[in-house]
Amino acid sequence: MPAVSPPPSLGDIASADRIGRIGTYYVRSLAAQAGIRNEETSPGEDYGAVDLTVHLTKSPVTVQVKTGTSQRRNNDGTYSVRVKAEWCAKWSNQALPVYLVLVVLSRKDFASMVTQAERSATWHAHAYWTQVNDARPGTVRVPVQNRLHLDTFRVWDDQVRRVFTGGAA
Repeated sequence: MPAVSPPPSLGDIASADRIGRIGTYYVRSLAAQAGIRNEETSPGEDYGAVDLTVHLTKSPVTVQVKTGTSQRRNNDGTYSVRVKAEWCAKWSNQALPVYLVLVVLSRKDFASMVTQAERSATWHAHAYWTQVNDARPGTVRVPVQNRLHLDTFRVWDDQVRRVFTGGAA
């Protein structure tokens, strides 16, 4: 049975907002798969420049999600993400790690970003992360070695534990 997708004009959400929604849901689905409670910042309440709260073992952390369809990898094995001065100021005031997750959508047309089959859905995306508490305005480099996957949440949990133990694991 061929995949059936709604036409792009079916809804009234702007293209950029749809791309952002897909990225946020991608991250939330990985956290759910890992069995980790997470919640999205309510619209209009994202004053901390974060989109999600992920509840790890020791403490919750916050996550800013950026999503793109035309991300090109830099020669040094990173992706570049533009960040605003106001975001950096907010992130630097946090005692716990703040993470930026870049979701790269492998397909540019909305009908194929998430495809539906009879008994499955396939995300055509991959994501990477970096801690941004010390980020400077301009461009943040997100290394491809930091692929977002289920074990990422263990890494983040270890980083949070170091905050509470003065750097000791």
